[in-house]
Amino acid sequence: MQLLAQQSPSARNVRAVRRAFLNVDTMRQLRLAAGDHVLIQAQEGVPQEPQQGTGLSPGSVAIAWPSLTVAENHIQLSSVSRLNANVAVGEPVKIMLLEDAIHEASQIILTAMHAIPFVSNVMFSLFTKEIMLEIKFVLKDNYVEFPYNGKPQRLRVTGVLLDRKEQNNRSIFAIGQDTVVKILPFTPPTTKSALMQNTKEQDMDVDKEKSSGDGQGHYEQIGGLSAQVKTVREMVEIPLHNPDVFTQFGLRPPKGVLLYGPPGTGKTLIARTVAAATGAFLTVINGPEIISKFYGETEAKLRTIFELAAERSPSIIFIDEIDALCPKRDEAASEMEKRVVATLLTLMDGASDKRIPAKTGTNHLNEDDTNNPSAEETTKKSPRIVVMGATNRPNALDEALRRPGRFDREIEIGIPDAKARAEILVALLKRIPNRLTTAEVEHLASISHGYVGADLAAVCREAGLKTIHRVMSKEVKSAEEETLDLQAQFRAMSVSGSTTAATDKVVSVEEKEEELMVSAEDMRLAMTDVKPSAMREIMIEVPKVLWSDIGGQEEIKQKLKESVEWPLQHPEAFIRMGIRPPKGILLYGPPGCSKTLMAKALATQAGLNFIAVKGPELFSKWVGESEKAVREVFRKARAASPSIVFFDEIDALTVKRGGSDDGGSSVADRVLSQLLNELDGIEPLVNVTVVAATNRPDIMDPALLRPGRIDRILYVSPPDFESRREILRLQISGGKKNKKMACEEDVDVEVLARETEGCSGAEVVALCREAAMKAMEESLEIRAVGRRHFEQALKGLVRRITPEMVRFYDDFRERSGLKSV
Repeated sequence: MQLLAQQSPSARNVRAVRRAFLNVDTMRQLRLAAGDHVLIQAQEGVPQEPQQGTGLSPGSVAIAWPSLTVAENHIQLSSVSRLNANVAVGEPVKIMLLEDAIHEASQIILTAMHAIPFVSNVMFSLFTKEIMLEIKFVLKDNYVEFPYNGKPQRLRVTGVLLDRKEQNNRSIFAIGQDTVVKILPFTPPTTKSALMQNTKEQDMDVDKEKSSGDGQGHYEQIGGLSAQVKTVREMVEIPLHNPDVFTQFGLRPPKGVLLYGPPGTGKTLIARTVAAATGAFLTVINGPEIISKFYGETEAKLRTIFELAAERSPSIIFIDEIDALCPKRDEAASEMEKRVVATLLTLMDGASDKRIPAKTGTNHLNEDDTNNPSAEETTKKSPRIVVMGATNRPNALDEALRRPGRFDREIEIGIPDAKARAEILVALLKRIPNRLTTAEVEHLASISHGYVGADLAAVCREAGLKTIHRVMSKEVKSAEEETLDLQAQFRAMSVSGSTTAATDKVVSVEEKEEELMVSAEDMRLAMTDVKPSAMREIMIEVPKVLWSDIGGQEEIKQKLKESVEWPLQHPEAFIRMGIRPPKGILLYGPPGCSKTLMAKALATQAGLNFIAVKGPELFSKWVGESEKAVREVFRKARAASPSIVFFDEIDALTVKRGGSDDGGSSVADRVLSQLLNELDGIEPLVNVTVVAATNRPDIMDPALLRPGRIDRILYVSPPDFESRREILRLQISGGKKNKKMACEEDVDVEVLARETEGCSGAEVVALCREAAMKAMEESLEIRAVGRRHFEQALKGLVRRITPEMVRFYDDFRERSGLKSV
């Protein structure tokens, strides 16, 4: 009889590992009883690797054991048994009862397959002997695996000795109390054939688990989602392998899990990893792929997928972009979409109610249940299917799908925070040669705000490309120098001898290997090319403005740092004091006093995602579109948090309500109401700071200026003498960003600062630019700007900040009670 191999559930002891689980009817046809020792081998006709000289085992001895949830013509084998039999999941095997007398071996030689520091320990040798007695039968080149000191230990039978020489040609040997077990230490493979053999073993042992059999090794590739992975495992692994946990309490196992979140956060990765870790049959449905133009064909494809999953259970059906397949029926564009939704609802309701033979499971019979037909009738023929869906638009799904009994749990896979990003980077960098320290990885995670897992993977890939480019450019650059120095090198080799030259060559190769490792600088350069996915639609290139590039206004700078930088750099201080960081900041004052420049410096220095919104650009002639634009801005800001939303000329958005002449609700009123709700509504605004600038605070609605929405209102006054002198020094002497403007010795910054009394910062900068233009008018070959050029520019200088304007802002502060800092 031909049987198809399946992965058995995780086993906790050696005896369970050696069991081969079979359907009760299959055991009757094979005339097998529970506890019989059987030989399992690959079916003839299946392509196999050569057995002689490769170290691959010719078969595996297992204990036949009945199971109520294994389908007929299927057999469940552990990963070690499949490796010994040289078969993979889904391949046919043949099974034979061991009836002849098996001769006992006088000595068994075991070789460790990995480094075991305690291989020569007496306790380990005794423990291994007990394990071999429990296994009882082995074949040469069989693998033996068991836990010791909390970790799985793997050994291979490399030699067997018998007392009778005439019996050496036998392949199956028994282990008894008199059998001597000798353990040899691990020897790394050195020959090509040994390396190929080692690779074959790894390929066949795809289900080998790094920990004590819980599939943890598969989940190590997922970083930053430990809580979500734990929930998914509870909702998927237990229903697939231990459904009795639910049936004992009269409960139905969960049928579905919905993963939702922004693109690139790891939804598909989690589904595929869970399927690989559980050994379940995975079917992936990409939403639009099964859509057909012919009537009924799409529904037929869905039914076929569920029938195939039931035949090969335990199964996971993963529907990617499920919102494209199952939109809301009342908003569906065609009747076909409504039929598809109805079909999927019906299939999910009946996924675990059909009574058909199931392939795998963990409901194995005990010795007392083999003759109990009622147990067979009540627990048999129920497939184990879990449906997993993924979407980034959960609200677009039909409501009937999201009720318990279909998608029992909805798990958000959100944008990772700094700690999660560090875990993701650690998982990604394990596959890339690098020399990053833990501190450098944590720093990269702290500055990569808004990056999802896919973005960080792209950063690592881009960093690898930059490393290769750097090494190749160095080699091209030095190729010409090496050619020119070739004759000198040959002379040096003849004088110093070949040994020294060879040593130098070895050192150069090691240096090249060191250069071919990704560095922290490569990662930082890659981050400048890879932008966060959530910000790509609205990402703007903020000019690199530093606090040192802004002259004066030290008090305003300090208040901005306290509001934005402190919550990121010292969050424990805010927690200790029991306060929340300021949510909104308003900068108001005369035009040209560096309000917008301060917002740019804030974004640069804090390293946050920066979203700039110009007031009038949110308005639309279509009803509801303006409010939708405001919602979209804050949705993206939350997704890319921590972030700064900067509203320039916010007075255009927040005019006092009730000023419309038509008596109805104007667009401006609705936009303002939406903005108020976003700032301090039901949905909290976490890790998002709103910075606004205006020169007309008097027309803004008072509801926006209250604490809880705009917590800090800062008056950016015209620059005083000290500030003007600092601005002039930055323009003439240069700063970190600006190049020095050459001036003659007769140019005195102190004098110019006094002569620009009443000018705004923008006017002082314009004065310097105009003086340079006057110098160029005098001669295009001129080298420096002189005092005379500044005097000419001062004659044309118009002060746009009038005393009346300054009194207006002073009166506003007194009238509204808003004192400047």
